[in-house]
Amino acid sequence: MGRVTLQTVRLYGVSIATAKIGTGFFFLINTWLVIGITGQPSSAAITLLMTVLPGLLLSPFIGVALDRCQPARLACQADLLRWIVLVGYGLLYAAGRATAPVAYAVSFLIALGNEIQVLSWRTAVAREASPEELFRLNALTVVTGQTGQILGAAASGIVLAAIGAAATVGVASTTYLLAALSGFVVARRMRVVEFGPGASVSGAKKHLSDLRAGMRHITERPEIAFFYGLMLANMTVIFGINAMLAPFVREELRLGADAFGKIDAGYALGAIVSGLFIVRLADRFGRRTILVLGFLVAASSLLAFAQCRGLLAAFVTYVGLGMSFQSSVIALSAAQRATDPHYQGRVNASFNVLNGAAGLFIYGIVAMSAGHHLYRQLYVCQAATMLVLIPIVVFASRRHRVSQFLVRDDPMPPLNSQSAPMPACERAVGRS
Repeated sequence: MGRVTLQTVRLYGVSIATAKIGTGFFFLINTWLVIGITGQPSSAAITLLMTVLPGLLLSPFIGVALDRCQPARLACQADLLRWIVLVGYGLLYAAGRATAPVAYAVSFLIALGNEIQVLSWRTAVAREASPEELFRLNALTVVTGQTGQILGAAASGIVLAAIGAAATVGVASTTYLLAALSGFVVARRMRVVEFGPGASVSGAKKHLSDLRAGMRHITERPEIAFFYGLMLANMTVIFGINAMLAPFVREELRLGADAFGKIDAGYALGAIVSGLFIVRLADRFGRRTILVLGFLVAASSLLAFAQCRGLLAAFVTYVGLGMSFQSSVIALSAAQRATDPHYQGRVNASFNVLNGAAGLFIYGIVAMSAGHHLYRQLYVCQAATMLVLIPIVVFASRRHRVSQFLVRDDPMPPLNSQSAPMPACERAVGRS
């Protein structure tokens, strides 16, 4: 790698993986804690809703903040926020003072910290890395993130049984502290961005002006919307399979919680394997080819999963799903290359709002279909959606405005002289 040293890359991977271990710990444990506090299994659905709301409601504010500050430092602060929140939650639970509203508020704050951390690192990496480094770092994010998530989820049950709920929440909080510390070292090695005099100006009018500038940037470069649209398509499928897996395993496959855990781990396994090889495959066969292949594998896996009758077939198809959806790494890298560095935060956050809305929509459909045994049909509908997207991707990727971001070492396009003023950031000055 050129501008990003190997040691910095390793520390970045450690920060991502450690934070995801905490996330894997927390959300599995919190489901049990909330049900224990309320005595109602339906309360788990409310905690799920809390994880969607931060991205839906607060992403525009996060995006503007990212374009006004040093995003890597904000990522560390988000991890520190999650550490403080979980320390307080563990103390309240140990004292017997954790109530349902407290549990829901904690779920919201942890999800908010996750939104800030993910968007912050994306913005920081896009500013810091060259196009080829960016692709590799996005793939590394997938590998380390999925590895951390599966380690946290796998260990949480064992730790919970061994040391109890309050202490387990304390363990989860510690992972966020470690993630913040390693992320802080990475942030210090990244370039410092100098800001113009208008960057520190606050107020509703300034905020709205910055948001309009971000939207104007997207309309001037429609290829940004195309790539983020591909990611949105993948996210809607991920929301669907996450929401349907548990009832599908229980009602259609008639298997237990152990089988659910194994099938779910298949997705992480596929994502890790794909993340390790996607850069090499894209370099050899071309990013456009791998992108199209990803949607084809996703459609095939969804169609096969809809026909599954046993654990082995379900596990194998879920591995395929995990591998296929890493086409989002290509789409994300292309979208970041197409976006001017001054607008990375706002553009990414704008589409994050759509992700949140899509999540609510998909969860609503799955909730309404509960008890009607429509899961297989819903999987087929998702497969059909992926198939429809294939000719769209093939046709659009032949156009120069899109294809230029699907080849190696293609420089960023020059800034449009008609673009809106850039109030947030100016030139970056280096500290290697």
